[in-house]
Formats: sequence, structure tokens, C-alpha cells
Amino acid sequence: MTRNIMDRCIGRYCKIVTKEPGEEKAIVVTGIVKDIDHDGGFITIESKQGLGMLNIKTIVAIKPKEQEKKV
Repeated sequence: MTRNIMDRCIGRYCKIVTKEPGEEKAIVVTGIVKDIDHDGGFITIESKQGLGMLNIKTIVAIKPKEQEKKV
């Protein structure tokens, strides 16, 4: 992913698809992108499960979306 595209996602609610090497299934994470460390190669995301980090190299797709409203 290019640096410019990922930087536009900071502070937005996004759907991120990652696929670890050697795994067959992809993992989908939705949450707010808090920070991107381009030098370290990690993206920090806050989701319903809590604060987490994802490796930039494992990201297959990232898409901004509207946050689901709580009923």
C-alpha cells in the first residue's frame, strides 16, 4: 500500500483485510485507525476488541466505511 493512501485513513473508521503468510483464510478487522508507523511497519487500530497493531506487509485491502450505529 502506498504511504499517501494509508495516511488518509488516520482517524477514520475502516475495514482492513489482512492475510498472514502460510494462512489460507484472511482476517477482517474493522475499527478506527489511530496511527501508522511507516518506519516500523505497523498500523495501530482501535476496534471493539480493544487497541491492536497490524503489520503493514500483511494488509491486503483497506476501505473506509461508515461506522455502524448502535441501537
